[in-house]
Amino acid sequence: MLVMFESGNLPTAVARTMIKPVPGSERPCDNWSLGNKLLMLLSDTEDARGYKQWQQAGRQVKKGAKAIYILAPCTRKIREKVIDNNTGKEQEKEKNIIAGFREIPVFRYEDTEGESLPEVNFDPPDPPPLQEVAREFGVDEIIYTPGNGTAYGFYAWGQNQKRIVLHTHDIKTWFHELGHAIHNSFRQLKSGQDADQEIVAEVFSATMCELYGVRGYHFHAWEYVKSYSGKDPQQALKNILRVLSEVEECLKRAFDAVVSERTKLIA
Repeated sequence: MLVMFESGNLPTAVARTMIKPVPGSERPCDNWSLGNKLLMLLSDTEDARGYKQWQQAGRQVKKGAKAIYILAPCTRKIREKVIDNNTGKEQEKEKNIIAGFREIPVFRYEDTEGESLPEVNFDPPDPPPLQEVAREFGVDEIIYTPGNGTAYGFYAWGQNQKRIVLHTHDIKTWFHELGHAIHNSFRQLKSGQDADQEIVAEVFSATMCELYGVRGYHFHAWEYVKSYSGKDPQQALKNILRVLSEVEECLKRAFDAVVSERTKLIA
């Protein structure tokens, strides 16, 4: 894998895919930020909406239900002076900036009653490999759902549940999030997009794709690692080498879990 990255001799890249919502099944949370989705999942629900949004969906918030709070940006317009690249002249340009955040109350689906919501199954036709391995590392749910295009998936962990949420059927993302789950079994993960954590998960994913004969995602993996290395290829290789022992530990634990599962089946 390192030789492939170093030489730049990567297989032809395949196009990435995203799960698209079925008309009529759209949820407000599909367009939320990753942080707000995590807040929702940590509240043990996969669908949360505002009071009026639930009424529009034909459901009513139960009496006494407590809201959970997500954050919405407060924006304002400013004018700044910029240099026009074509003329070299200074001009004023208007842009929106985030001035802060405000809390918005939303309610869990489980705290509402009324009309049934449309049930849509976004699971892939064939489940990805190593789902049983994910459960060995405490993953309670693997959820496929549309997203807003800002992320292909994420791993959410809390005191009560651990989930892998995927907005794509691309196996690369599945292996990436599985890598996070395994990494978290021996190294307490930090919240947010920590560079080392992301590189560990991505190199794990690229290695698993190679082992399973899945071609076309190596280019995306290399670009992803470079994005956490200042776009510098040499720094990207140094970063990979720095975390390589943790990638190896993830791989070892994954293989050990596979052996354990097969032993259970034989027994």
